[in-house]
Amino acid sequence: MGLLINFTTVLVLLLGCVKCVSADAYYIGPTIGGILGLIILILDIIAAIEILRSGKPMVEKLLWILFIIFCPIIGLIVYLLCGRARSVGI
Repeated sequence: MGLLINFTTVLVLLLGCVKCVSADAYYIGPTIGGILGLIILILDIIAAIEILRSGKPMVEKLLWILFIIFCPIIGLIVYLLCGRARSVGI
């Protein structure tokens, strides 16, 4: 029984190291996720540059940039809805 437990442990460790990939399968999920991540990163960088060029106080700039860094999607949406200076033209 002890030999079976040791063999099972070694087998599980070996199978954990083997990459099981079918040659016929192509997963598009990581590609789309990578492209969306890159788009979000570019938009976050544009927002950070816009924040740095704004006339806001330095503390407010720092807080907005930290918010965008730590919450990339939500921070960008909140900044676009609430943080930008709006021009009122009627």
